[in-house]
Amino acid sequence: MSNSTFNTSRILSLEEAIEKAPAIAATSPAAHINLSRYKFTPTTEVISHMNDLGFQLTSAKQSLTKSNLRRDYGTHIVQFQHPELSIKGSDGKLEAKPTVVLVNSHDGVMPIKFELGMFRLVCENGLMIKDKDFGGFKERHTRLDFQSIKDMMTEKVNSMTDVVNKISRWNGVEMSAGQRAAFAIEALAMRLNTDRQAEDYEINEILSSRRKEDDSNSLWHVFNRVQENLIKGGFQMNNRTARPITNPIQDMVLNQGLWTLAEAYAN
Repeated sequence: MSNSTFNTSRILSLEEAIEKAPAIAATSPAAHINLSRYKFTPTTEVISHMNDLGFQLTSAKQSLTKSNLRRDYGTHIVQFQHPELSIKGSDGKLEAKPTVVLVNSHDGVMPIKFELGMFRLVCENGLMIKDKDFGGFKERHTRLDFQSIKDMMTEKVNSMTDVVNKISRWNGVEMSAGQRAAFAIEALAMRLNTDRQAEDYEINEILSSRRKEDDSNSLWHVFNRVQENLIKGGFQMNNRTARPITNPIQDMVLNQGLWTLAEAYAN
């Protein structure tokens, strides 16, 4: 779906978010957790803190499971956006919105993770970013109390402007045909987790545009074409149709790798 206004990201109420990701509502860790060592970080309070910083809740995700433990305390992902932060295209028009992403769990399986992301207005696909200059953080629940976590989140959020400026510069980097092909080859290797030689038809499909807004060959637009195709699937790979990536953790890892790859082409 093509969009051109800020109204593409609907703000979620806390009730809607909990319906999508029940573990958000946890008020304590799972029963098997050793409370003398575990630092509980309530996702509901993170949401409240982000609201205080001007960021609005726009997405909540949690993998489907038949396990009551994983449903009520398992890994979940919430996203936030600020109404006044945006990415501009080379033509000066609004193109994308920065996103703050929290990955949390209350079952002791994962550390809390805080990342920066990107939401493109033109195609409504969420892009996780891992910028080594800007970064995020992850901390085991045994190390920091909630106030320390909040302080770290505030520090990262206040640095968001640097990332916004960097993306805008990517719009000014024009990629040659050879660079685009090399980018697609490295990107496909990330999805396959192998270094096998990509076929020409795979490269062409990964680089193909699904909408006219992405026809530009700037680094930013090539990055987004490749990202969308690899995540959503539908292209031919190994003489079969690639399936979409639906696991939120796999989605995040691939997007972080693609971001790092794009940074190498910007330097």
